Amino acid sequence: MNNVMSMLKKVAVAAAGALLIGGAAAHAQPAKSTWERIQETKVVRLAGTNSEFWAFKDTSGSDAPGAVKIGDTVWRGLGPVMASQIAEALGAKLEIVETTWGNAVPGLQAGQFDLIFGLDGTPPRAAAIDFVPQGLFWYGTALAAAPNVDVSSWEAINKQKLKVAVPAGTSMEFEIAKNAPNAELSKFQGFNDMIAAFQTGRVQALATSLTSATLISARLPGSQVKMPEPAALYPAGTGIRKETDPRWNNFLSTTLLYLVTHGQVQKAIGDVYRFRGVDLSKVQAVVTR
Repeated sequence: MNNVMSMLKKVAVAAAGALLIGGAAAHAQPAKSTWERIQETKVVRLAGTNSEFWAFKDTSGSDAPGAVKIGDTVWRGLGPVMASQIAEALGAKLEIVETTWGNAVPGLQAGQFDLIFGLDGTPPRAAAIDFVPQGLFWYGTALAAAPNVDVSSWEAINKQKLKVAVPAGTSMEFEIAKNAPNAELSKFQGFNDMIAAFQTGRVQALATSLTSATLISARLPGSQVKMPEPAALYPAGTGIRKETDPRWNNFLSTTLLYLVTHGQVQKAIGDVYRFRGVDLSKVQAVVTR
């Protein structure tokens, strides 16, 4: 880890030097760019969606691997771990701004936070915000369901008119609506509400990413997790504010590539799984590139 942080700090120093080169253009802009604000305040603001795998609070306060302490709160998930390394490389403090997936785009536009992990790039979103070209990993929509429910294919889900809980405003919601239009979707803002709906029989399955569904299954003994066929893999994206200054995007592109290729993303994923008691030998692996 020390070698990783040393290299990231070199990246940050090189990027900071670009401030001198691009100074004239920066003065012409009506507002400070994200990069300029971080350089001045030494604060990186991550959007925390309180959704397991990406960013969630550890109410136990455990110091098990993968813990990121912000004030008196312990956060876990790939987002806080990656953002903490990004902030450290910039000599900055990490702040986590609580939000929802539905507020991701307007929150970035309003400057409420500097980045959000796990936001899938779609044409409508790309018209409103920017995305870092380097994906964290590749994954697809998965469902957690009881063993006797057929979620092996979109055809089966559609034929059963399955009642499915989905996180509102996510690509999973749109993918199920497209591939299984007969499915009855119930939209929720948080995973705890989705789990409660499943446990009380209001829905027959939960739909989310493969990583999040795997974590949820650990809280639902006897449940199965499957990516319906045909599976469509897409990159786990990172959303940022659309602006003319490219330095924040450029820095993140280089840094995330480094973290992916040096195994930091896979390590963070494993830490989250282990914290929730997931048997890693039975987990379908994500793909990093």
